[in-house]
Amino acid sequence: MAYSNFSLAIYCNTFDLKNITSGKINIHEEMKYLKRYLNLDKVYLETYRSEEFIDETEMKNFIKLFNNEGIKTSGGITLTVSTGKDRFESFCYTNQNHKKKLIDVVSYTAKLFEEIIFDDFFFTNCKCESCIKAKGDMSWSEFRTDLLAKASMDIKNTAKTINPNINLIIKYPNWYDHYQETGYNVKEQSDIFDMIYTGTETRDSITTQQNLPRYLSYFLMRYMENVKPSKNGGGWFDSFDCGANLNYYVEQAYLTMFSKPREITLFCLGLLTGVHRMMVPLAGYAFETVDKLLGKLGNPTGIDCYKPYNSSGEDYLHNFIGMLGIPLEPRPELSTDVPLIFLAESSARDENILDSIEKMLINGKTVIITSGLLKELYPKGFDRIANIIPTDKKACVNKFGCYTWGCSYKNYYTSAESITIPQVEYFTNDVFQVAVALDGQKSYPVILNAEYGNGNLFVLTIPDNLSHLYLYPEGVLNALREIMQKALWDSQNKSVSGLIRLKCDSGYGLFAYDNNTFIVESFKESNSTITIVVSKENAKLSDLITEKEIIGTSNGEETEFTMDIAPLTYKAFKIKI
Repeated sequence: MAYSNFSLAIYCNTFDLKNITSGKINIHEEMKYLKRYLNLDKVYLETYRSEEFIDETEMKNFIKLFNNEGIKTSGGITLTVSTGKDRFESFCYTNQNHKKKLIDVVSYTAKLFEEIIFDDFFFTNCKCESCIKAKGDMSWSEFRTDLLAKASMDIKNTAKTINPNINLIIKYPNWYDHYQETGYNVKEQSDIFDMIYTGTETRDSITTQQNLPRYLSYFLMRYMENVKPSKNGGGWFDSFDCGANLNYYVEQAYLTMFSKPREITLFCLGLLTGVHRMMVPLAGYAFETVDKLLGKLGNPTGIDCYKPYNSSGEDYLHNFIGMLGIPLEPRPELSTDVPLIFLAESSARDENILDSIEKMLINGKTVIITSGLLKELYPKGFDRIANIIPTDKKACVNKFGCYTWGCSYKNYYTSAESITIPQVEYFTNDVFQVAVALDGQKSYPVILNAEYGNGNLFVLTIPDNLSHLYLYPEGVLNALREIMQKALWDSQNKSVSGLIRLKCDSGYGLFAYDNNTFIVESFKESNSTITIVVSKENAKLSDLITEKEIIGTSNGEETEFTMDIAPLTYKAFKIKI
């Protein structure tokens, strides 16, 4: 029986398929095991990876085998070279032998399948003499993005010549801030390929090499959906580095599903029937329970944030922000019509971003920028908007004040650890402090506010260590959340993003939908308590899982709901107003 709101696939790489042929994987027994827990719709059968091929006779047998199990089959290709090095080795796209192999593999695969997905190794990290010569005076990112766009066209022309109706899918990896450095060219490739696919692997985000905040499993899905609307095929995650905490694997499933995917792909058959066998019933439980919830949710919504194509800066910052309980809706292209936008340093890739900020402010919008973006824009004339000045000086702080009260602050807080932040300077009474860090007899801005035209500009100071955003005290985070909610609500925005906010410390995800439903997830590893604030008096919540009605406490024009939440779990609600 299929899931109601998404389809499920498993990726079978060449090593998995060879292990089936050799008898190391008893596929009939393993299919019984997988079907016990998973409603499997499709498998991707890989024809090539790292010099390993599956020949035509074998592949046709595999297609027949899975089809007989009632499972659809598509093709897969992983463009890596087996070199014996302790690193991923890509094809060299200036190497004629590699280019011929690319065409041969694509031709062969296109004859067997109606659909091909390219695993996320369709990049180039080659710096051989041929590549160095071909690069010339270009930067590596310019050279490689151009090179891979041409290779993408070669793939498309080859496959479509053999099968004009073939569906070509490029899967993008989780390390999105660095795509362009190895040739991923999302803007052009999303037009070349029929569909795209999204890597939502965060695994153990603390101790592994990538250090990707877990919110990425949701955020990147939403970004890619806005890259190619309705053609983001799905989310793909694996079980690597989840053994020490199995919840990390389940969490990847939850967050991918919260983004409303069309399909989910699990990597890979060999892992799920081998060393990570215990992950299968966990995935099955997650899929079954969240599938019941997804039909009750509308379309995802959130605070607009703009990350231009081929941009980087304050790497993966948006996901650290998402871990503060702030719902985000990322886009690769700028819309100046939204009431509120959040802009990180990566937005500086857009040469016109300062003019766009000014236009939005004049038109009554709220713009929140980071200290990183401020530093990029200040030399370009930012002072025409506000006298806020970045410096190279630092401050090490652990005391904070929020909201002015006369000439002092209304509330004071202490962080659990010291935080190193950049010192931002401003001109008194032209710019106003919302939150500051205190050190001795000096204060340093954390949130600054300046009016311009009919709008409001806010500058958020980002710690040198991005994860130290989590150390900002609850009062500082609540001030930031309140600014965002107020900007949306005052604009008469009808989405739930303007209707709710959290009052709590860091370590939570808030996922909002356009039918007044939302999910709160705890990323914490201990029990905790949160408060949900709804911008309506006498509002009520309906628990989407238990269907129980929850009564809150009205406070002026708002209603607050305080509740406990278990570690690494979620709660889902509908707002009744």
